[in-house]
Amino acid sequence: MKTKVPELYKNIRFIIDNKEEIVNSWTEILDVQEILNKHDIDITFFQTRYALPVLNYFISVIKEENQIGNCPVIINLINYFKEKNISSSELFIICINFRNSLIKKTFHFNLLDEQLYEDISYIFDNNFRGVLQIFNDTVATAKEESQKFYEISIRDHLTNLYNRKMFDEMIDKEIQNTKRNKTTFSLILFDIDHFKKVNDKYGHNIGDKVLIELSNLVKKSVRDIDSIARWGGEEFIILMTETNIKDAVVKAKKICTRIENHSFNTVGKLTCSFGVSMYEINDTALSIFQKVDKALYTSKENGRNQVTTE
Repeated sequence: MKTKVPELYKNIRFIIDNKEEIVNSWTEILDVQEILNKHDIDITFFQTRYALPVLNYFISVIKEENQIGNCPVIINLINYFKEKNISSSELFIICINFRNSLIKKTFHFNLLDEQLYEDISYIFDNNFRGVLQIFNDTVATAKEESQKFYEISIRDHLTNLYNRKMFDEMIDKEIQNTKRNKTTFSLILFDIDHFKKVNDKYGHNIGDKVLIELSNLVKKSVRDIDSIARWGGEEFIILMTETNIKDAVVKAKKICTRIENHSFNTVGKLTCSFGVSMYEINDTALSIFQKVDKALYTSKENGRNQVTTE
C-alpha cells in the first residue's frame, strides 16, 4: 500500500496495541495535568472522551481511512476547551505533548528511526497548525502560535538542532545564493565513534543525553552564520557559508579536538570522525553530500577520530 507515512504504516499494529499507554503518557505529563486540573477537567473523562478518539483519528489517517484536516473529533475537543476557557497557549501545550508522547513511545521502540519521526511530524504539523487558527479569536495570535509550530517542525525533537528536512532546504538555498554571489560554502559531516557501545552499555536514555551534550558542545564551536543539524542517529552536519575547504578543515579539526578532550557525563571520553567537502561549480545538493559522506567514511576506515577531505 502506498502511503505518505510509510514507517508509521509499518508500525500501525504497535500503535494500536499501545493506545492506552500512549494516552496515559500524554495525560501524565505535568504541564498537561496542571492545565486540566486548573480548568476542573477530570483526567479519566478527558482520556476517554477526547484523548483516545484523537489518537484513533491519528491511526485512521495513517491507514488512509481519513484525510488530514478532516477531523470532527478535534473540532469537538476545541469546542470543549473553549467552554472550559482554555487559552490558545494552553491548547498549544496540550497538543504538542500529544505529539511528544507518540514520538517517545514509537521512536524508542524503533531505535530512533528518523523516518518514523518525520512521518509523525508530517501528520501532526499539518493538522494542529490549522487547529490553532480555528481556536484563536484573532489573526495575530493565530499567526504567532502557528509560527511556534513551524519552529518545532524544523527542529530535531531531542537536540533542538535543525532536522534533516530543514537542512535539505537550507542546502538548496545556499546553492542558489552561492551561484548568484559567486562564492562558495563547505560541509562538515561527523558522527560519534562506536556510539552503539554507549547505548548497549548505558541504555538509550544516557545515549540521548550524550547526543544533547555533544550538540551543545559543537554549537559553541561554530559561528552564528553557520548552521548545524542532526542528520540522523548519532550523525551531524554543519553548513559553513562563504567558507573554503582549507578553513572548513581547520574548523573541523578544532571541533574534533574539543570533543576528544571533553569528558561526557556518565560515559566519559568519546571521539568523532569527520568528513569535509566544499561546493564547486555544477555540484548539486546530492553530489556535495556524496563527497562529504565519502570523506567521513574514509576517516572511519583509517582509524576514526580524524578529519578527511573529499
